[in-house]
Amino acid sequence: MLATAMCLAIASCKDEVSSVVSRSTNPETVPTMNSRDVQTVISDNGHTRYRITTKLWSMYEEAKEPHWVFPQGIIAEEMDSAYKVMTTIKCDSAYYDERKQLWDLNGNVRISSNGGSEVVLTDQLYWDQVQHKLYSDAFIHVEKQGRVIEGYGYESNEQFSTYTLRKVEAIFPIDESKMPHPGGK
Repeated sequence: MLATAMCLAIASCKDEVSSVVSRSTNPETVPTMNSRDVQTVISDNGHTRYRITTKLWSMYEEAKEPHWVFPQGIIAEEMDSAYKVMTTIKCDSAYYDERKQLWDLNGNVRISSNGGSEVVLTDQLYWDQVQHKLYSDAFIHVEKQGRVIEGYGYESNEQFSTYTLRKVEAIFPIDESKMPHPGGK
């Protein structure tokens, strides 16, 4: 009887089937990592330089062209050595090509610097970190030095201190007397 029970036990172990499900993913369409509700800082030479805030950050590190996607928008703030925000960039969505070090900012792109006294508005803007420039062929609205300039096509250095606007459509002064004052005065 004991021998029969052992044979049945061995037979039942022998009939066990283990299966492994193999699942292949396409690195072009499936992110390596998704991060939600992100707020992170980026350092340059040991100094905190940027703060990035986003609802969703998808990384495609295994794709032929490794890239990051921010489908729900991004806020990037550049800070000085005292952690004061110098420049803020906001947009509805963004794409970053890691190899080219090229940002593609889309939808309601707003860049403000110098406490909001300099503003750039457009629907699409590229930021080439290798060449240290920003550019666009889209409609651009620039507020700087007490005037507004609008047109199509824009190129600027990263500090926004030197810029070119092609196909200028309008230039007009900002009437400071009609601007709302902080605090409602």
